[in-house]
Amino acid sequence: MLVPLVAFGIVIGLNTIAQNDMRPLYYYVVCVLIQIAAFYLSKDKPARTLLIFSILGVIAMVIGVMSTGIVAIYAFLSGGLVCSIMWPCIFSLSVAGLGKYTTQGSAFLIMMILGGGIIPPLQGKLADYLQSGSPVAGHGIHQSYWVAVACFAYVAIFAFIAKGILRKQGIDYDDKPMDDLTESTSPEGAKVPNTL
Repeated sequence: MLVPLVAFGIVIGLNTIAQNDMRPLYYYVVCVLIQIAAFYLSKDKPARTLLIFSILGVIAMVIGVMSTGIVAIYAFLSGGLVCSIMWPCIFSLSVAGLGKYTTQGSAFLIMMILGGGIIPPLQGKLADYLQSGSPVAGHGIHQSYWVAVACFAYVAIFAFIAKGILRKQGIDYDDKPMDDLTESTSPEGAKVPNTL
C-alpha cells in the first residue's frame, strides 16, 4: 500500500523540478497516511471499505466547510482521495447476488455515472445562490460543499443497507476472506471465477 505515498512523492517531486512551490502541500501527506490506515482497517471487505471511506468523506467535507485556509483545502482535497477507492466497492456491492442479471445490472450501474454530470451543476447553482446573499468572496462555493456531505452520507447509507440486503441473500463479504468469494455458481450450476 505504498502506491499512494509513491504517487504523492512523484507529484511533489515533478512539480518541484518544474520549480513550482509545493511547500503548501507537504503536510498533505497526513491525509494520504489516513487513507492508507483506513484501507488497512477495512480489511479488504467492500461494504466495510465503502462505509469507512464514505464516513471519512463526510468528516473531511464537514471539516472543510467549517474551517478556512489550508485546513479547508486539505479537507476538500481529501474528498478525491476517499472517492478513489469507493467505485470498486460500489460496483462489487451493486452487482453481487444479481445472478443472470449481472450483465444488465452492471450496464445500469455504468449509466448511473450520470450522477457525476448532475451533482456538480447542482452544487454550482447552490454556490451561486449562496454567494448572491453574501458580501464575502468565495462564501458560496465554500458552503456549497454541504452537497458533498449529503452525497458521502448517501453512500454510507448505501454501504450499510447493501450489506444487510446481501447478507439476507447469503452473501456476506465480512465473514469470508475474499479468496473464498472468488468462485460462484453460474445459472447452469457450473463453477465460474468471480470477478469481484
